[in-house]
Amino acid sequence: MTIKKNITLIFSLLICSYCISQPTPNRVIVLGTKHNGNKQLNVKSLLSIIKKINPDIILLEFDSTIIKDCKIMPVWGVKTAEFLGIWHNPVEYRAARKYKEQKKSVCLAPFDIYIPNRKNYIAYTSTMEKLHQETLNKLFVEHIFSNTDTDQFSMYSNLNNAFLSYLDSRIEVLNRSSLSDTIQQIIMLEKTIVKHITQQYNELQPFGNWYNSHTNFWEERNIGMCNKIALELYANSGRTILVLTGLMHKYALENFLRKKEMANLCQLLTLEEAFIPPPNF
Repeated sequence: MTIKKNITLIFSLLICSYCISQPTPNRVIVLGTKHNGNKQLNVKSLLSIIKKINPDIILLEFDSTIIKDCKIMPVWGVKTAEFLGIWHNPVEYRAARKYKEQKKSVCLAPFDIYIPNRKNYIAYTSTMEKLHQETLNKLFVEHIFSNTDTDQFSMYSNLNNAFLSYLDSRIEVLNRSSLSDTIQQIIMLEKTIVKHITQQYNELQPFGNWYNSHTNFWEERNIGMCNKIALELYANSGRTILVLTGLMHKYALENFLRKKEMANLCQLLTLEEAFIPPPNF
């Protein structure tokens, strides 16, 4: 057999092998939640949604110190502490844990980056966000901003207030594509208009360094989350994967999963589409 024929045969075998090993895209649902829930979004209602989707894998917004080997690391007395209101774990954490108790085969996996002293970080960030927003609103009401900054901040504020008015809604409303579009606009305005205003006024100087660091870290965190989701997609084929994430991250994760290079690995579904069982169910 000639060298040319050898090369042709090897090439044909490689093509054949590639065709055989091509993965079946995973069915992926990104479900945005409000971590502390509301009257309509609680453990019971979220568990009901998870059961309808019937995922093989649930990705949770935690790191590998919380979730290992397809399960949440056990913590003695945690359920009692939750019942007594001493420990306020996110609704998705509790709903996924309960689902795992009912469906042993489901794999729970983390997709967030590691954040040292996560609880302290969350508490500090929440406090700074609140104080920053209060100061912005105070300067706006007192007409301290320039005319241009007033108009731009008003646009941001109106959009943000419209979003906040939806936070007590049921999960189906929170996951409408129109609301994800609104969140993406808000994040863009925070990275441009709000960042600019924060740098311009003396009263906002105490927040300057924090705000720059906060917005940069938000982007780094989204990228890290996307990378971890990609690893799960590469490791699986034809599975139903539910990504439970805070509502403000949802648009970034979905934008990533819609990229053309992810098409062979991911079939991104809306919540309504996720309720329809796959053909071989």
